[in-house]
Amino acid sequence: MNELELQLLKMWADCGVQEIFKYKNRIKIYRKHLPSIELFYDLSYQLFTDVEDIANYKESIPEEHKVSIESLIQSRS
Repeated sequence: MNELELQLLKMWADCGVQEIFKYKNRIKIYRKHLPSIELFYDLSYQLFTDVEDIANYKESIPEEHKVSIESLIQSRS
């Protein structure tokens, strides 16, 4: 799973994605005041377990749980 995550992260970084967040097991691009764009829907519930799902917190916002793509790549390399 770690290898798949790393490949996805590198692909997203190559496309200019800088930060992501997770909402109901959906990985989305963090874009501040713009609508988010869904990148990936994890039906297995096994990927990106180190990214906090904002759906687990009442009144949480993406800005509080966004994660840098670069930091995620470094943690998996």
